[in-house]
Amino acid sequence: MNAAPYQLLVNRSLRSVRYPGFIGGRVQGGLTAAPREAGVGDCALFDFTHGVFAVADGSDRDPSASRRFMAMFSRMLKYSVHPPAGRALSDSEVSDMVKTLTAETEKLLCSMTFGTGCTFTGVLLLRTVEGMAAIVMHTGDSLLISCDLGACHACQLTVDNFWMVGRSQRFFQIETLPVTDSTRLLLATDGLGAIPFPPEAGRDKFILGLFESCSPDEIPDRIFDYAGPPAPGRDDASVIAINPSALVYLPQCLILGGTGIYEEKVFQEERARGSLADRYAPVPSSDECLTI
Repeated sequence: MNAAPYQLLVNRSLRSVRYPGFIGGRVQGGLTAAPREAGVGDCALFDFTHGVFAVADGSDRDPSASRRFMAMFSRMLKYSVHPPAGRALSDSEVSDMVKTLTAETEKLLCSMTFGTGCTFTGVLLLRTVEGMAAIVMHTGDSLLISCDLGACHACQLTVDNFWMVGRSQRFFQIETLPVTDSTRLLLATDGLGAIPFPPEAGRDKFILGLFESCSPDEIPDRIFDYAGPPAPGRDDASVIAINPSALVYLPQCLILGGTGIYEEKVFQEERARGSLADRYAPVPSSDECLTI
């Protein structure tokens, strides 16, 4: 595995993760009821062992479906996908990886109980003989935005659709995306659309500007700080910002959000009491996926 000059940091009060220079992610609950009477269906997965990072959005009826699927997906990776840390893959090995992911995700989706629905958008980052690459996995209306800092261009790569985990037998998209040193990626649930980005810039140009001026680990907090406290009616949101070329492999896995009613009540009570410190602290290594 790569030597890690920094530490993986987590802010439990904000439900936020940072690895300086490489990645940042955050889940923020919306404001659909007062007092809050639901869980937070939006979720984020950080599987540093396999280089997989993803967001998901569970339904209001079963918000914790997103967390359960993330945990199942991470276990599938553990037993089916061997991380290629420390070496570059050939084109044929990348092709084999796509085939393996396609087959294993179809098995996983076919095993899901009908109606246990959530979206899913994620990337598996790889070093190849041609450079960096990302295998994109997507279904539903979460999204992936790619920013090219060299060309000063940003665009959404995923297609919104109604294929949901728990209701379909395969992902809507699984494809390989070449990336360069100037590529930056932003994964988000549809709650990103409720944030009032400046009309003169729009969503994609605003995000491009953040990648041009900020380290990726700072961007989710910048987005939510810009949006301000959730206004009544604002949806939950999950955001992950990535510099693929700074990929590091770590013996760590985290899942943020995806809480049910009881779990969210406990989280809110602990935060109100100050039991969850509003600061970034190192995350210990673990063979198990840590949930926050």
